[in-house]
Amino acid sequence: MEKIDFSSNDFEGFSDGEDILVDTGVLLAYLNDYDSWSNIVKELFNTHILQEDSDKVLFLYINPCVLNEIMHLTNNNQCIVTYLKKHRGETISSEEIQKVEQKTVGALRVLIENDVLVPLEANKEIYLRQMSAYKELGSADSFNVSLANDYGISFLTVDNKLVEHIEENISKFPDLGNVYYAPPQKQTY
Repeated sequence: MEKIDFSSNDFEGFSDGEDILVDTGVLLAYLNDYDSWSNIVKELFNTHILQEDSDKVLFLYINPCVLNEIMHLTNNNQCIVTYLKKHRGETISSEEIQKVEQKTVGALRVLIENDVLVPLEANKEIYLRQMSAYKELGSADSFNVSLANDYGISFLTVDNKLVEHIEENISKFPDLGNVYYAPPQKQTY
């Protein structure tokens, strides 16, 4: 595993043909302007992922756990209200909250329908690895990292605590590819 700061000026992009499991926080930041990671994640997508003139091929993956987290967070209006109040000091109307939810779910649907995000499936070994690391990484995160490890692919996240926990427990994930992250200073608020 190599830990790579995708927000660094030295970052030149992903390898041609690289397979990457995309974490919940990255997708929420990409799909929502209100997210504190939105600017840096959108810059990553615009510069290194969704470039039309690039001759690099990149494979982005999602799984049921990530989809469930996104659906829960966007369906739970109180999460959006609390998030905005805590991070921006803003309150928004119920109509605005519904627009955020509809935009997020609609955009996610388009990404999946157009094979920008490809679903990955789990197997018995992934579940067993998840159970061996859930105390250190948390339930959903241990599943995602176990899945990336089993497929031998990279992992893209903005969860810096998770990156620390992965490093502390790397012996449990010997086949994990690169772990892409951005430091908390790259958040807009």
